Formats: sequence, C-alpha cells, structure tokens
Amino acid sequence: MASFFFFIAILVAAIYIYLLKRSLATDSSTGFSNHIALEYYIKKSNAHHMQLAVIWVNEIEDINSFYGTEVGDKVMKNLLTHFKLRSSAHCYIYRLATNKIVLLAPKEMGNDEFTDLVKTYNFNTPVLTDPFIYITLCAGIASGNKSLLLENAHIAALQAKQGRHNVVNYSKALHDVKTQYQYNVEMAKEVREAFDNNRIVPYFQPIIDTNTNKVVQYECLARMVTAQGEVLKPDAFLNVVTRSRMDGILTRTIFSQCVSRFRKTDICWSLNITAQDMLDPNLSEFIADELKRYPHPSNITLELLETQAIANFSEVKAFIGMVKTKGVKVIIDDFGSGYSNISNVLKLEVDGIKLDGALIKQIVNDKDIYLFIEHIASFANQLGLQLMAESVENATIVTALKKANVVLMQGNYFAHPVPHVNTVIEEELAL
Repeated sequence: MASFFFFIAILVAAIYIYLLKRSLATDSSTGFSNHIALEYYIKKSNAHHMQLAVIWVNEIEDINSFYGTEVGDKVMKNLLTHFKLRSSAHCYIYRLATNKIVLLAPKEMGNDEFTDLVKTYNFNTPVLTDPFIYITLCAGIASGNKSLLLENAHIAALQAKQGRHNVVNYSKALHDVKTQYQYNVEMAKEVREAFDNNRIVPYFQPIIDTNTNKVVQYECLARMVTAQGEVLKPDAFLNVVTRSRMDGILTRTIFSQCVSRFRKTDICWSLNITAQDMLDPNLSEFIADELKRYPHPSNITLELLETQAIANFSEVKAFIGMVKTKGVKVIIDDFGSGYSNISNVLKLEVDGIKLDGALIKQIVNDKDIYLFIEHIASFANQLGLQLMAESVENATIVTALKKANVVLMQGNYFAHPVPHVNTVIEEELAL
C-alpha cells in the first residue's frame, strides 16, 4: 500500500512538473510557445545549423494603447495561426514578445520559404474584423550557427524596420552592423574607464587674428587617451558619450581641467557646451560655482551649437543670461549648418558667431557660399558681434575669408590641437 501511494505521489509530482514547464513555455494569451520554449529548443537541438525569422508587427503597440492588450493578443493569435497554417510541417512557431513572432526551421528547408511567407501576407486584408484592424510586417532572416541565429535575425529585423523593407536577410553588410554594435559596447566600457582613470583630457587649438598673427584665444577640445596610449578624437567616442548620457560628465571634466590650467594666466579660452548641459541644473550650478572662484571669467567663452540653441530657446537663453552676468562670453558654433536664422541668434543675445566648417571648406569653389559669408561678416560687424571661421585648412581659404572680411580663424593650417598651449605660436606665424 505504501508503495502504491508513493507511486501515485511521484506520478502527481511528475504531472505537476510537466504542466508547470508547459505553462512556463507557453504564451498564455495565444496558446503558442513562447521565448522560453524557443531558447530551450535551440539549446537542446542536435542540429547545429538552422534558419530563423523574426517577424515584427509594426502596429501592435498602437493597437494595445488604443484598443487594449486583449485586442492586441487576438491580433497576434490570428497572425500566429495564419503562419502555422501556411508553413511547412518542419517549421516551429513562437511568440517571442508582445509584437514579435519567430519562425524556426531546419537549414535544409528552402531558403525562400520564410521570405515568401512574409511577402505574400496580404496587408489589405484585416487581421481582425471586430474591430477592423490592419497590420504591416517586417522581418529579419538569418541562417547558420544556432547560437547566433536569434541575435543575427534581430539585427536584420531592425534593419528592415529602419529601412522600411518587408524582409532583410542577414548578410555580410549586416555583419558589419553587428560588428559596430559590438564596438559600441566595448567603446562604452572604455569611455567609462577613461573617465574613472583621468584619461579624458583637453587639447588646445589656437584662434588667430590674421591681421596681427596673434592668438586671441584657444579652443579646448576633448580627447580620450586609451589604456594603450592612443589619443582618440571626439568622432571616435563622442557618440558613445551621448548615447550613454555622459555629456554632463564630459563637460564637467574638461571644464574643471581648463579652469585649473588657466586660473593663474591671462589666456582666453573657449569650450563647447551642449543644450543638454544647460538643461541639467546640477551642471549649471557647478559651472556657476566655478565661475565665482575664477579670477578672470571674461577670458572664458562658451560655444553652443546653433541647432541646439534654437530648439531649446527659452532654457538656453536663461542659461546664457546667467553666465553672462558672471562675465563669460557666449558664441553660436557651427553657424550655417542648421536654421541659419540670424534673427533667432540675435534674440539669444550672444557675443559672437563661429561659421560652420563645412561652409568654410567650400568658400573657394562656391560663389553663393562666399556671398553668404561676406553678408554675415558685414552684418556681424554692424552689430559688434565677434565672427570666427573654423576648419581653415589652406592659404587659399585664408585669402578668401580675408576678402570676405573674416579675420578670426582656426584650423590645421595654423596649428593642430595639442595637449599643451603653444606659447611661441605667434612667433611661428610671423615667420
């Protein structure tokens, strides 16, 4: 009798475990297998090479927010059933997420089956009739090593969504995208370590008065020194800084170093600052406190991108007003790259304008650009605004800028950014 009840207990426990596993591996809203079942199948499968499609339902989030998740689940169930009825017996179907379906099949299955399944879906037929709901799909397809399938198909699906394609097959081009993703992850770690180990440093490039060949100020430019000693320019790490929301840390780091370096000098210097920095009350307070202790705040210039300034007009104007009461100058950087509306710039009450480098590079070959710069130079002179040109690369550009009445210039023609202020540059320029 004891053995009988022990057997019953084991049987009940086995059934319970089976039902529990089944429950965990099933999407309760549709009755189809879910991501847990997918991961388990891929892991346990003896086949090392398969093909997989991630199908993205573009409208599900809007449907859920408008009709509720119950209607959204009905849409997904109908779509899952649609693909199940039209795919081969060797194809497995999963609900991967709220708006995603996965089709999984042996690598031997025809390469075009997944593509045809998606492309032949009739977007003009409602997936539900009560209420009437229409959907569109995009899909990413990958084949090969099972350990990389889901990740590669996801990348392809994302490319399909961004490029507004129905189907994108993972290929070498997308392999390059994946490599970029991996680079971004590694770079984010390197940037964090660079901040922690004081390897984010300023480099200095002079701004020259070409009438006197004198340095009027230095722009402080961020550089990242890798653990191996390589010096990286902003285009190698700035996007990661922005994506990781480390803009404020970058500004604080460079500003602090410049304040320490120039505190006991009469050198004028400038620093780029973003609208996001200005919108951060903690950073604004930090800058205000530093300016209180800086002996010559009038030697400091903050450079703000034109497009960011106009897009955040009221907040930016308030910040500009605050720093100007401390004696700091503010100029608009990259003027001509965005809105290029001088009246909007004037409303910000800035002290000057720095012309966009892309314009400067074309001044010799494009008459319209030359006339535009000449007009801005005349306008700035009448209003008492400081006007600068960046990205000056050769003597021909210098001549054209002088002819247009632009005197203050910056660029590699005069000097490359360096980690130390070059005190003899004026003598070098005079030679």
